[in-house]
Amino acid sequence: MAGSATRQGRIVHVLNRLSVGGMERVALTLIERTNTRYQHQVICLHDAGELADELRALGVPVMALNKRAGKDWLAYKRLYLALRACKADIVHTYNIGTLDVGFWARLAGVRRVVHAEHGLNAIDIGAPNRKYKLLRRGVAYIIDAFIPVSSDLADWLVDEVGVPKAQVVLIRNGIDTDHFKPQPESTASVVREALGFADPPAFIVGTVGRLDPVKGFDTLITAFGKLIEKRPDLSAGLVIAGDGPERERLEAQILASGLIDRVLLLGNRGDIDILIPSLDAYVCSSISEGIALTLLEAMASERPIVATDTGGNPELIDSGKTGLLVPVGAPTAMADAIFRLLEDPAVAGRLGAAARDRVRAEFSIRAMQSAYEKLYDRLLPAEATPCVV
Repeated sequence: MAGSATRQGRIVHVLNRLSVGGMERVALTLIERTNTRYQHQVICLHDAGELADELRALGVPVMALNKRAGKDWLAYKRLYLALRACKADIVHTYNIGTLDVGFWARLAGVRRVVHAEHGLNAIDIGAPNRKYKLLRRGVAYIIDAFIPVSSDLADWLVDEVGVPKAQVVLIRNGIDTDHFKPQPESTASVVREALGFADPPAFIVGTVGRLDPVKGFDTLITAFGKLIEKRPDLSAGLVIAGDGPERERLEAQILASGLIDRVLLLGNRGDIDILIPSLDAYVCSSISEGIALTLLEAMASERPIVATDTGGNPELIDSGKTGLLVPVGAPTAMADAIFRLLEDPAVAGRLGAAARDRVRAEFSIRAMQSAYEKLYDRLLPAEATPCVV
């Protein structure tokens, strides 16, 4: 590959798949921005996913192992052989679904393994899941660094899982604030008209995320219903951009709530950078979060925000200053907070402007990139090994 001789090391990223999601987008952005500095390759345990072509266009190899559910030993054999052939200097795994990859990486002769925690899954929430905590603790001896994206996750790894503090390297997600920014009213009007409402509402609430239980979209729909109950004459709509396993259940909830004309499930979209700035308010209803990329994007777009008081959200939202925080699973409080933004445009404008200032000052993509480069450089051997896969 042209220019590969100047690169400092070979890094293999292992994810379940390159689906449309915040964690996957962070991985893609990191690879894109450091592709001239390191040799990158991606291995997907399942299928390649929707974002794979973006990496291939950069010349980054993407391999899909097509692993079946459960312990697919043939897929693990393919993983082991791929890692041996690749002669990776660092294997970088993402979230609980890839944690056991560290064993295969060590067996294949990989000297360094790092594991990123971008947020807890539904299996980690509620009653403590001892199995997955023990798994994390058990692999700690083969992981050179755990990379949480929020202080909340860092504390959880140390205090509840038992990972040695020296192995935890906090690297918060960052975004490009030159790309995510407020849009002209003319652009916003065109986007709003094209959303699909029969009668475009005057006030549009929105959110972006995978349709997964951890995102709490059922609570958001309930909250929106309470908002309409409070003001039946209100010209308001709710849009949820994203797709996933919860779609049918959410569609049924929308229908049962009588909100079929007011709530739209938009599916995956490629225009999030103009969709988010076109909203009147952005809501993060998650049960658990790390540092939510979409929340950063909404802040950079100068949107007034309502977010659940969980995970990394309080690290982003100073309630009353850069947005409004509400308890998890509290639709009435969420509805009241949205109503406050609707009723007081001056407050909404002030919160949105302060949110953008906060992101630009503390959550830049350059800071995230620099932190990963510092970690990689510390772990890399003196000489890089080219990949032959």
